[in-house]
Amino acid sequence: MWQFYQRLRPFTAISFDLDDTLYDNKPVMIAAEQHVANFVAQQCPETAELDVHGWRALRDRMASSNSELASNMTALRLATLEHGLTQYRVKHPRKFAEAAMAEFLIARNQVNIAPEVHALLAALAERYPLVAVSNGNADVHRIGLGEYFQAAYQPGNGMRGKPFNDLFAAASKGLALKQPEQMLHIGDHPISDIQGALRFGAQALWYVPNKPIAEATWLPHARIGKLTALYDLL
Repeated sequence: MWQFYQRLRPFTAISFDLDDTLYDNKPVMIAAEQHVANFVAQQCPETAELDVHGWRALRDRMASSNSELASNMTALRLATLEHGLTQYRVKHPRKFAEAAMAEFLIARNQVNIAPEVHALLAALAERYPLVAVSNGNADVHRIGLGEYFQAAYQPGNGMRGKPFNDLFAAASKGLALKQPEQMLHIGDHPISDIQGALRFGAQALWYVPNKPIAEATWLPHARIGKLTALYDLL
């Protein structure tokens, strides 16, 4: 269940990515994006031809042109909404973009967490301080995981998302770690999670339950295919 690439050194804290690591985020996003597309079409009929696929394409274009914006999913989605509404000459685009974003956050936090994930996090939290480090906008309390994490770090307030160092540095400081390598980061994305953690100096564990999104350009310390493998850390 474990595939090692580097020797895993002693660590004192664990950071977790959220989306697609602790739950399958794809169906959540499909439902949330469709909900927002419907909401915008109802509130601003002049944009009705811009369906969920059009909004997604617009978001992807904006992400590809700005790496910092791409690392902050909340800012990216808000900017996409405002840009699209402006293109269709909607009055007060910022106001409607913020209203649509509020709708999105309600829908995107309707996440089902498997009982085995709750059990695993509860067991790990008894042994290690846990923090969430995510580029997304899931609220650990609203999705029912807040009791396991000492803190959650997401982009905003001047902090860029992964793979930039900002969130890892904030987590390390919050955990009062003396060295970055005292933190083991666990995530599914080869760039934002693995490259980001390694570049910061933390140890990285790549969770790959299915075919990887892309091959890792930076070798993690280890790779697992099932979260239950983390019981070995106990």
